[in-house]
Amino acid sequence: MNLISSSNKALIILSFLVAILPISLLTGSLIINLVTITISIIFLLELLIKKKLSFLHDWSFYLLIFLWASFLINLIFSQDSTLSIFRAAGFIRFIFLTQVIRYLFLIKDTKYKELILKSWLLIFLVVNIDLLIEYFSGKNILGYKSNLDGRLASFLDDELKIGGYYFGFCSLSLAIIYRYYKKDYKIIFVFAVLFLIIAFLIGERSNFIKLLFSIIIILFFYFREHKLKLLSLSLVSIIFFISIIYNNENLKYRYFSQWNVDNIKTNIYFTHYKTAILVFNKYPFFGSGIKNFRVEVKKIIEDEFKENENLNNWQVITTHPHQINFEILAETGIFGFICFFLFFLITFIFAFKKILRKNDIFLIVSTIFCLIYINPLLPSGSFFTSYGATIFWTNYGVMISYLSSKKKLINLVK
Repeated sequence: MNLISSSNKALIILSFLVAILPISLLTGSLIINLVTITISIIFLLELLIKKKLSFLHDWSFYLLIFLWASFLINLIFSQDSTLSIFRAAGFIRFIFLTQVIRYLFLIKDTKYKELILKSWLLIFLVVNIDLLIEYFSGKNILGYKSNLDGRLASFLDDELKIGGYYFGFCSLSLAIIYRYYKKDYKIIFVFAVLFLIIAFLIGERSNFIKLLFSIIIILFFYFREHKLKLLSLSLVSIIFFISIIYNNENLKYRYFSQWNVDNIKTNIYFTHYKTAILVFNKYPFFGSGIKNFRVEVKKIIEDEFKENENLNNWQVITTHPHQINFEILAETGIFGFICFFLFFLITFIFAFKKILRKNDIFLIVSTIFCLIYINPLLPSGSFFTSYGATIFWTNYGVMISYLSSKKKLINLVK
């Protein structure tokens, strides 16, 4: 039976599980882990049974193994390997997640890819409707009222995570809309502005800023013939959001005032970054160990912060530094950071070479997402949590699916 063109049960199950990834992210870590682990097992069995392991003979797979190996080596030097082992060893599920997406996006029968893309868009639009309902009524579709002050939570209760979800699937959703309405730039512009407004209403400034830059870059890249209209739209949007921020004291403080010289030393993120540097200084070569930052913070707090009465424990003790680059430095040291840097450097070299030859919309949006996601200038979630990692590696999987050789895939089919 032909592996690529056959409509077998394994492919149907895999495409269904990948299609519902955005739903699993709204339900909690248990379901996320269950879905990603199930995807990994079914995919591996599919390749083994059909004797198609050669599909994994790809630069992207080897590069991911390289990154995973650096995490496994980190276990040897971890201050508490029992905390590190699940995240380090469990990273393999994200390797297979990226390869499953690459597989389903490249196979000859496009119905699996279409199912995934349409499902992602539909789920994202439902979340948008829910966010608008919550903003205007105070309750989401399910009738739940969030206790978050000035922020929306959608289906995620009182957790400040919907902004990361929105950033993770917004650009992909725009790409899917572009796929069906590429000739009508006005529809794309309308959705882009609508998504930005909703992202602003969510109240998570970091993800809003990331999304704002992402969308502007994507629009300029694909609608250069309308660059004057795009420039006008971008300027009007930026002026609109800045004017709203400056007319609201809370927003003004969160976006601007807390980052000035007088306030930055007591800024919560500055405190996290400083703590991460202290952990890195303590374990410079291999870090404290993955998931050990939270332990080291408790050891450091009394020595380094007891003289500063302006800092409360909740401002210092945290599970991660809220910035991916600081997290990698603190928990994996110079060794891990070099591996991390090389991993993304090689990936982006492949990506930009391909973009220069063929600027596919999905390659563009996923590459921009990955670049902005790991930027060192804005706060972020943890690189290792199931929630954030699933969002990131889903986008990464889309990116590498457009970097793979189709000629090699044809040979695999034969």
